[in-house]
Amino acid sequence: MDFQKDVIERSFTIPVVVDFWAPWCGPCRVLGPVIEQVAEEQKGKWELVKINTEEHEDLAQKYRIMSIPNVKMFYRGEVYHEFSGALPKAKIQEWLQKVLPSEGLMALDHVLNEKNEPTIADLEELLQKYPDSDEIAFVLSQILLWEHPENAKSLVADIKMASPFYAKSQNIQDIASFLLMETKDPEVEKIKESLRSSNLSEAIPLMIDLLQKDNKIDDGNLSKAAIGIFNLLGNQHPLSKQHRKRLDMVLWS
Repeated sequence: MDFQKDVIERSFTIPVVVDFWAPWCGPCRVLGPVIEQVAEEQKGKWELVKINTEEHEDLAQKYRIMSIPNVKMFYRGEVYHEFSGALPKAKIQEWLQKVLPSEGLMALDHVLNEKNEPTIADLEELLQKYPDSDEIAFVLSQILLWEHPENAKSLVADIKMASPFYAKSQNIQDIASFLLMETKDPEVEKIKESLRSSNLSEAIPLMIDLLQKDNKIDDGNLSKAAIGIFNLLGNQHPLSKQHRKRLDMVLWS
């Protein structure tokens, strides 16, 4: 067993479920045949690798295996989900149904591996193959947002509250609504022009300056758009680090 090849590298193609076990472990002997059966029944969706912690103490230490059996799903080289203990077959199936990456996500990751910057046409073609994929719809909406806000808004309109992309899809809709909003205010129009050209470093300070004058301007549409932009950028983005604190002070102080 070559862990780097059979687990880490392989997990970039298909999810790999690793069963950490030991011969002396009673619950491991209970879980082993069950998870092997499920792996055979779901062949093609994921692969099973069994690792004897007695023979691979280095891996047990690296992945902090404190008790066994311990089952970890690897995807794209990282631990994606895990459970411990001898779960019955129904619970293992339930876990897999909940945590397995969707076909749409795996297809999207495959495209992103091949192309650093996939085109709109690439993603539209992928969405046609996987029309129910929230992941593909969301990524495509981000690319379309600034120049085609109406299309971006439409793409995420059906993302449900249970989806992990729901909150950010609301951010997309807030930003798109602001860009589509009719206005005669030259300051608002200047902000929209900067956003349409993806010039966030110019647009964000202008947004905050205007909100400092009136944080309820345009019925709150500007503030929603500003919050949405920062939420999409994430806390670690340089623009978030530079400007988020000031926005919060303007909106909530």
